Amino acid sequence: MGIDDRIQNLEEKLQKTPVNKATEKERGRLKAQIAQLKEEKEKKQKGTGETSGYAVETHGDATVALVGFPSVGKSTLLNRLTNAEVDTGAYEFTTLEVNPGMMKHKGANIQILDVPGLIGGAADGRGGGSQVLSVVRNADLLLIVLDPEEMRYEEITDEVYKAGLRTNTEPPRMKIEKKDRGGISVSSTEDLELDEETMKNLLRQNGYGNAEVIIRENMDLDRFIDALMDNRKYLPSVEVINKADSLDGSRRSELEDECDLMVSAETGQNLDELRNMIFENLGLIRIYMKEKGENPDRDDPLILERDSTVGDALEKLPGDMKDRFKDARVTGPSSKFPDQKVSEAHVLEDEDVLQLNLRHI
Repeated sequence: MGIDDRIQNLEEKLQKTPVNKATEKERGRLKAQIAQLKEEKEKKQKGTGETSGYAVETHGDATVALVGFPSVGKSTLLNRLTNAEVDTGAYEFTTLEVNPGMMKHKGANIQILDVPGLIGGAADGRGGGSQVLSVVRNADLLLIVLDPEEMRYEEITDEVYKAGLRTNTEPPRMKIEKKDRGGISVSSTEDLELDEETMKNLLRQNGYGNAEVIIRENMDLDRFIDALMDNRKYLPSVEVINKADSLDGSRRSELEDECDLMVSAETGQNLDELRNMIFENLGLIRIYMKEKGENPDRDDPLILERDSTVGDALEKLPGDMKDRFKDARVTGPSSKFPDQKVSEAHVLEDEDVLQLNLRHI
């Protein structure tokens, strides 16, 4: 029996197993086995090159993947947001490969990938879904595009979830330390609803014979299994409803709470707001570099991730600046006063002005 058949059999058993306290151990065992088999399948696909059909080289400061079912207007949206010129059409499966474009916004170069439209069962490989989702896994942000006439939001998020992608959530706060002896001990800073024996069984099932486990959140069974797996990817997402220009006022009001933003790729409606939302959710900040006695360069900022330090800025700057670094001066949101003298450990904020003091070699 192949992996796909084994996964299907286990999923059917899981579906038939009622959800209650008495079946928690059995449901946990089935879910863990399914997760292990999917991880095994993913590793085999990588080994045979099956997921390489849509390999894309990433460029710029960050990468965004446009995700949605066919004919939601992703290609038109890509063309409006970037310098791409992708063929569009009012029929399904216009996009048959990954189309990249570069969006320049607030000094950042943000690569946007229009991937082929998903279909039901994509996470299990239907319609090239495994290849598509392998590209999505390498993105820094998902832009989920929905059609107001056929929302299908839960179907999209279900396929994304099945592919091991976890959106708008932090990784489980659980630490596992392997030991040479002593069995498995589980401690928690929170009151857990999970049964301790269920957790220990799942740990053994995943190869942990002796381990110390510390949990710092009240997690459910799915979060616990996620903490055990190596193939989960955590990233932010933005949900937009396209074709807003086709909606009347009452329908717009109905849908406004079901997404982050309503846009129209055809008319350009709310696309500036979308660009800002992408920048914000990517967690990017702009740092304006300044030479002593000169004005800061506000036209070409250094783009960093949120919570970056002066040391991180030095890593991204060209040449041997890190080796020559003495100290820096910062003016802006992160400084207590103008021209504050700081070290490499200083945490920068958006629109700080940074002046470096370098040793002469």
